[in-house]
Amino acid sequence: MGPSPRGILPRGDPLNRPIEDDAARLVDPPAWGYSLHNHRELVIACLDAAEVGSLLEIGAFEGDLTEDLLAWAKPKGVPVATVDPVPPPKLLEREQAHPELTLHRRTSHEVLADLDELPDAIVIDGDHNWFTLREELRLIGEKAGNGQLPLLFFHDVCWPHERRDTYYAPERVPESERPEIGENVGLAPGNPGTDPLGLPYPAAALREGGPKNGTVTAIEEFSRDRGGVRFVVVPAFFGVGFLWQESAPYADALAAVLDPFDRHPVLDRLEWNRVEHLVAGHGRAVMIRELQGRVQAQEELLREMVNSRAFAIAERISRIYQRGKPTLSRDAIVRVLGGK
Repeated sequence: MGPSPRGILPRGDPLNRPIEDDAARLVDPPAWGYSLHNHRELVIACLDAAEVGSLLEIGAFEGDLTEDLLAWAKPKGVPVATVDPVPPPKLLEREQAHPELTLHRRTSHEVLADLDELPDAIVIDGDHNWFTLREELRLIGEKAGNGQLPLLFFHDVCWPHERRDTYYAPERVPESERPEIGENVGLAPGNPGTDPLGLPYPAAALREGGPKNGTVTAIEEFSRDRGGVRFVVVPAFFGVGFLWQESAPYADALAAVLDPFDRHPVLDRLEWNRVEHLVAGHGRAVMIRELQGRVQAQEELLREMVNSRAFAIAERISRIYQRGKPTLSRDAIVRVLGGK
């Protein structure tokens, strides 16, 4: 057994932020935990181990990890660029606040194709499907040629994206290069199909597994074709992957950081338990919303009924037939409605 994870990582916050500030910036607890920001200690430790001198981030979303990368890079004079073809307002605000950040408003394929020189490290957290990631890796491999690959980081290499495509813009992926997909589908761990109470995705493969499906499928194909690389998976917060060339001068230092976490069975069970609870909580929320909708409709119908002339007549007739004790009464319905 290697050294403990606590002994490998820098003590405290590697970005030297106050504890209360760090707590305030944790991503969306207790919701999905969808950001690579949740892996920031590992990412920063790897950047230090590899002595990274330039950095590209593909898929910033609102820029939570981008802030961490900038905080690490600025004192070192390391340039940081990020890619998002449709940057959300929060990322645009961060671009304004950080003039040292380069924001590419184009697709990752366009940006990678136009690079004159590969950066030392690339964080890939864009569209999580086989075609998009395969093309990103192909472009990186071609740019590297026979030289050294950049240190590569991948998010979403565990469930649900490991063996199942999801799409932000499915129209960018040729039909021949993807499995059959559905719109507004729910995904649940252990279910290779879809589940109406699963975590919702705007577009996803209808079945898990098979060729041309999932992030790890693309990474494994690239690794097999390239050869001489190592791929490590830390199974937490939907999984983060690290890939580097085994001949890289920092290979041993990087392995010392990551080996204690690589596919650790305890982390794997924790993540499986986490996503099971996420799906269960989401499913309960969906059912509660449906029940609330039904109750609201029923209350509205009852209010209309007790205030109607037809119900008043029916109540009087019921009183006559029931000798003063009607089967239905306005007072009984008002009590059910809480006196409203």
